[in-house]
Amino acid sequence: MTLRAELKLLHSPDLPDPEHNRPQDPGNFRILIQALIGVAGQEGADTFDFLVCTPAWLAAHLAAHPAEPLAARGYLIVPGYDYAKIHAAISRLCDQATGPDWPALAARLNLDGRWEYGADH
Repeated sequence: MTLRAELKLLHSPDLPDPEHNRPQDPGNFRILIQALIGVAGQEGADTFDFLVCTPAWLAAHLAAHPAEPLAARGYLIVPGYDYAKIHAAISRLCDQATGPDWPALAARLNLDGRWEYGADH
């Protein structure tokens, strides 16, 4: 049997109620979005972290830290803050994650986000 991942909820410790609130500058920001993802149709979920940022924030960060490379895994780069588009992008990642069991699904999702139980988290 092949299982599919499902986005259950998005949460942000950086932005209370990310669906209805926006960063102070929606065109230049970086916030942590935590996606609660589990097996489609089943109870339970694990957390996958995504640092959602704009190209403007990325350019400013790189300019301020020219000697420091920035690894891209775990980042979701967006043109501006749009909750619906962020939700849709993470949902698409879930739709693409299939496997025989939860560990296989979580390992696939851990390539894009940072799984709370991943070896590098």
